[in-house]
Amino acid sequence: MKVPRKIPKLFREPPRTLFDDPHHEAFEAPVKGPLFTKPVFYALLAVFGISLMLTADWFGLLLLNSEGVFDRIGPLNTVRVTGVLMTGIAIPSALLMFHYKRLYSYTSDENIFFAVTFSLSFFLGSPCVLTGIFG
Repeated sequence: MKVPRKIPKLFREPPRTLFDDPHHEAFEAPVKGPLFTKPVFYALLAVFGISLMLTADWFGLLLLNSEGVFDRIGPLNTVRVTGVLMTGIAIPSALLMFHYKRLYSYTSDENIFFAVTFSLSFFLGSPCVLTGIFG
């Protein structure tokens, strides 16, 4: 009967080259699966896209004719509309950020995009929402 010879650990794996990254997988987030189902995911993307389009139109209208908007609906309602549109961007982008964080890794392109979008819309929209509520 032949006894299996124990091979030292040094010789078990092929040698690495200069550009190999042995611990690349350790830095990635564990893949857990999507957070939302496909219909909810598509609904969030639709709400995000529509809110983004309406916000761009709203800011374009304010840049071209701010005095007319203020005269027509008033400054407080203008701030309220801005707050609602920014909230329409912030909430879906936060949910999509958590969706992509769970699906891929912490540094995926989609996660970074929705994190930046959430932070910008939250910081621009929160003063408008507070002014609209307490104004």
